[in-house]
Amino acid sequence: MKYEFDRTLDHRKNYSYRWGMPGMPEDVIGMGTADLDFTCAPCIREALVPIATENCYNYRQHTPEYYDAVVGWYKKNYNLQIEPEWLSNVPSTIGAVRMALGIYAKPGDAVIVQTPVFSPLRWAVEGADQTLISNPMKPVNGHYEIDFDDFEEKIRKYHPSLYLLVNPHNPTGRVFTKEELERLVEICYRYNVRIVSDEVHCLILYGDNRHIPILAVNQKAQEISVQIVSLSKGYNIMSLPHAIITVADPQMRQAWMRQIQAYSFGYAVNSFAIAAVTSIMKGEADEWMQELTGYLYNNLQEILKYIRDNNLPLVPYVPEGSFLLWLDCSKAGIGTENLGRFFMEKAHIDLDDGEENFGSEGKGYIRINFAVTNKVLKEALERIRAALSEV
Repeated sequence: MKYEFDRTLDHRKNYSYRWGMPGMPEDVIGMGTADLDFTCAPCIREALVPIATENCYNYRQHTPEYYDAVVGWYKKNYNLQIEPEWLSNVPSTIGAVRMALGIYAKPGDAVIVQTPVFSPLRWAVEGADQTLISNPMKPVNGHYEIDFDDFEEKIRKYHPSLYLLVNPHNPTGRVFTKEELERLVEICYRYNVRIVSDEVHCLILYGDNRHIPILAVNQKAQEISVQIVSLSKGYNIMSLPHAIITVADPQMRQAWMRQIQAYSFGYAVNSFAIAAVTSIMKGEADEWMQELTGYLYNNLQEILKYIRDNNLPLVPYVPEGSFLLWLDCSKAGIGTENLGRFFMEKAHIDLDDGEENFGSEGKGYIRINFAVTNKVLKEALERIRAALSEV
């Protein structure tokens, strides 16, 4: 292994959101918040150091190299031809979603989303004084499927202005197929529903699964969609806030860019983020990403094997992408409420409680972040087994 994915880092010292929350006991294993426990690709540090040593951090612009890298990345990885003028950036993906809600929907409008759904998306809709309409996904044979009949029925009934697409999906780990995306686009196009696509988990994929950006689906998708991506999840650069928004349709883009100007985001260009993103999108971290994906896949397989070998009463929904595992605990004899508290108190592991973090469809579930060193993972699995054995 060329890169140091087995290296133990003390994240409590750097005020990590996952490991260093105030009052968290020293022996708690953090497996909640979706970031990585690993050092970044070397090219990222190499891109940041020259800027840090300039000792002058004035207003900066996007560089021509940055635009070339983004355009080239979409062409190389997805055969998607975008134009530089389609691009803008804001500090976060959720912030971009909240902006889109304010641009393309009015207070009181309905917004539809597949559930379970990450709570900050729900908060964004509520913060815009809009109504979230749930299209519950269906658990089928160990994975989740979209209920297209319900999706179309809800659109006909509630007339939402927007559809919030999360692909790859959080927390279920689904990577939607071209056929699924085409069907979603066709329904939205037919009923004049615009799409806001959050694609932040698109970088880590397993097996033959392939991410398809919403703008790569077809021409109809380009006419009604806002595409949002960030490299933060895959490359562990959450502290370099930078979401890339791509809007192909001229009218939608005009409305979007008007708000970019209104928020003065042109004066909020993070030169460190620009340098890191440029390096990554030029392909300088591709080898690192390939090795990281293999490491995470091995961690995932170890969890699944441990559950089988120890007959743990847990039902995993194996992710097609991301480093997050959605686990059904309803047969574990620990109830379906306050599961996060159970594992914190009994196993000293901080996990994401399904209902608390993903709404009512998450009741009885937990989400595990397995982007940890294999040593930490082994310890966590032993603690989970011990906690469940006492029930």
